[in-house]
Amino acid sequence: MVRLLWMAWWISLSSMPDTAQASGAYYEAGTSLGGFAAADPFFNQTAAAATSSGFVGSLSVYVPVSKPNAFGRLQAGLQTRISTSTIEGTTDSLAMGSLHLGARLEIWRFYVGAGYSPFTWVSKPQQGVTSLHLNPGFSSYMGEAGLIWRVIPEFQIAACFGVEYGLGRGGIQSPLPVTEYGLRFRFPFNPKEGNSGSGVDFDGFRYPFGVMK
Repeated sequence: MVRLLWMAWWISLSSMPDTAQASGAYYEAGTSLGGFAAADPFFNQTAAAATSSGFVGSLSVYVPVSKPNAFGRLQAGLQTRISTSTIEGTTDSLAMGSLHLGARLEIWRFYVGAGYSPFTWVSKPQQGVTSLHLNPGFSSYMGEAGLIWRVIPEFQIAACFGVEYGLGRGGIQSPLPVTEYGLRFRFPFNPKEGNSGSGVDFDGFRYPFGVMK
């Protein structure tokens, strides 16, 4: 049932009118420092209980589902995430992939979001990200928050913090969680339309938050 709902949401996003997708919608790429905790059940490797620091990469697309001039702007979209690390004290690579149906609430320069992925991908032992394959029985959910700098109409940067939890059969939670601290880079579909509904709204590139546009 959850997978059917996820597919229905995706179809509804894909069928939205072009004008709705263009106004306030954006692509986003992220690069972050990250780390796994209690990842041994997810990777089915006892040694994965202790991992070193790693990286989290993401690609997303979000479209607005509330009025452009609303105080809190609600957005829905898809977020693909790939998280990597190594087993502590070794060079054995670990990688996890997920595809989240996500929602965000954006107020002024801040946003919070959450997502659910009915599918996850896992790497083979010692083979890393190039060996990712479907991990049956594991889904994941994530939460995130960020602070946005609208550099120019065509480009925005967000400092972000996020967590992602794996969820297996029988209520097993692993990883517990994947954490990330990093940056997201946004590219609006239609940069000439401001999210506030009152024209183009940006901060300038010399200093953030409205100084020296």
